[in-house]
Amino acid sequence: MTHMRIFPLISTIALTSCIQATDAQDSLNIIEQLAVSDPKPFVVVEGSGESSKNIAQGVVVSPQGHVLSVGHVAWIEADQAFTDKFRISFRGTGKGLPKGESHIHKVVFKDREDDTFFEHYFPAEMQRQGGSRFIAKSDLALFQIKAEGIFPKMDFFSKDKPVLNQGDILHLCHFSFPNKPGDPFFLINPVEVVGVAQTSSGMQYLAKGYYRVGSSGGVILKNGHLIGIQSSAYTINAKDIGEIPLGLISFQLVWGGLFEGLLP
Repeated sequence: MTHMRIFPLISTIALTSCIQATDAQDSLNIIEQLAVSDPKPFVVVEGSGESSKNIAQGVVVSPQGHVLSVGHVAWIEADQAFTDKFRISFRGTGKGLPKGESHIHKVVFKDREDDTFFEHYFPAEMQRQGGSRFIAKSDLALFQIKAEGIFPKMDFFSKDKPVLNQGDILHLCHFSFPNKPGDPFFLINPVEVVGVAQTSSGMQYLAKGYYRVGSSGGVILKNGHLIGIQSSAYTINAKDIGEIPLGLISFQLVWGGLFEGLLP
């Protein structure tokens, strides 16, 4: 009788472990495919002012070229004013992108046997909700690229507001240095949900992990699907040491129903 009780228990544990391992591998396969995709749905958003510009990251969420990013990309600190001048860039070969780019930046890597890399810039307009630049009064903004054609897009994790738990492992996707045109370095790294924060943009979730300065607007994935947009980062004090890409980030939770009436 003792053996009959143990064997089913071992089998159940083994089966559960196998399922969890399969789920983890499926998630890893999805983010690997995203990392090597060309064109990627991940973009860089640039707002231009009179004397300066602001750069953030973002993601395409519709085939028509709607892009989700942070709302604070519209605020030009040097001008102490908002801007309505935006352009959005795709990094990669540009194959498969619609026509209509306003500028193409080309880089030749001499140390990679003259391999080439492109950045395709498209003009974009900010979409307002109830007259506000900020979606749902949070640090979120929606843009539409001015071009005719089909864009690569990212699907939301859920239509309804999702539930997060402490300890959930998510993935942060972002270009390492978005302010450097022609830099192909792209990261998808794990972050762990650890809490919440009350900010000037309302309640945001906190996660700990690795990131690079300039990752605002970076995409947060759950099981390979869009669940959040990074708003801020809280870097470890690195005085006299230099950048330490480890600390806390805060992000806005997103879901399909949040953009009802704004997305096709």
